[in-house]
Amino acid sequence: MTQESESNLVVRCQLGDRDAWESLVMRWHPRLWRFIFGMLGNRPTAEDALQDTWLQIVRSLIRLREPERLEAWMYQIARRVIADRLREQYRRPASEAFIDMAEEPVELGAIEALDSLRSALIQLHPSDRESVVLYYLEGKTLDEVAAICNVPSGTIKSRLHRARCQLGKILKKESGL
Repeated sequence: MTQESESNLVVRCQLGDRDAWESLVMRWHPRLWRFIFGMLGNRPTAEDALQDTWLQIVRSLIRLREPERLEAWMYQIARRVIADRLREQYRRPASEAFIDMAEEPVELGAIEALDSLRSALIQLHPSDRESVVLYYLEGKTLDEVAAICNVPSGTIKSRLHRARCQLGKILKKESGL
């Protein structure tokens, strides 16, 4: 969808058009879910975070003055909700910190590799994990990730490099190499 038509969709939503809201949710729900679940790795926590993200979007879309910035604006809301969840997670005692990595069923041969990758992702620093999820899993460009994270693109490049190095070490260690 072009940026102009997305901007028009935002304006229609701001005017209270229910069909526009439905279109917005249909377009953005899967993307926000992948981002939030990729960052949190726990289905129930991610579902709650997604619900909170949509609630904040619904409550504040009327104040979005630049409809063409919808994507960055929505991801920034999701980032704040994720940060809140991560703070809650870090405050809990280690015995309560349980990560449910189960997702949709996948081929049996790929389950072990998928679990290893998810486990490794969760071990990354949240800012590095966020960059990896947005860039590699969501397919955003460096400039788009930088806009979402509100940092220079060079910072995103550094985060991605550091994350790749850390993921390599973690996966090597887990495989016993």
